[in-house]
Amino acid sequence: MSNFTITSFAPYSLNYLVYIQNSFLSSKGEPNKFPSTKRNWGLLEEQYFCDVFKDVWSEMVGRLSQNHLSDHNRIIETERELFQRLFNQEGQGRKGFEESKNSFYAWFSSFAGQITIERASDHMMYYDIDIYNKLSREMNFSRISNPELLISLIYDDCSLGSRGSYYWHSVISLRDLYMDGKSLVPKIADQWNNNVGRQ
Repeated sequence: MSNFTITSFAPYSLNYLVYIQNSFLSSKGEPNKFPSTKRNWGLLEEQYFCDVFKDVWSEMVGRLSQNHLSDHNRIIETERELFQRLFNQEGQGRKGFEESKNSFYAWFSSFAGQITIERASDHMMYYDIDIYNKLSREMNFSRISNPELLISLIYDDCSLGSRGSYYWHSVISLRDLYMDGKSLVPKIADQWNNNVGRQ
């Protein structure tokens, strides 16, 4: 299919949320999560954090699905109120939000962050998996004149939020690519084929 396009990128917003999720899980004793920290940056208590995280995650996935250009390197600041919902509202939470934001930017804006995620993912998707050609054969394009697929790349699994249900938008972790690469194309194709025309 000549007019089928795939856009893939590592959004600041979703990767920041995974960063906060992992900080929360690390503070609860879950091993092998980055960032690994015993501090919780004034995050909400467990019973509230998980529910609020699902809402914030869903909101950001929905926004990206509508316009991926809305994600930019200052989104954590411009959407401060949304992200601060994950933190206590008193001093510790406000200070923790600032610390988490600065820590995230120091990593994600470096060569070890966003650039590495995108390069490693692109190589795996387009060379090892050959995602474009395989999806071109497996996806049903009969109802869409200019089919476009958006892939949001995240550095680790999002275990506290759903992947979303937009046929044209897939959220994929590095783990999905490197550990479950063979099942990735069928999953994306099924999501597309089973939901196209419903949204």
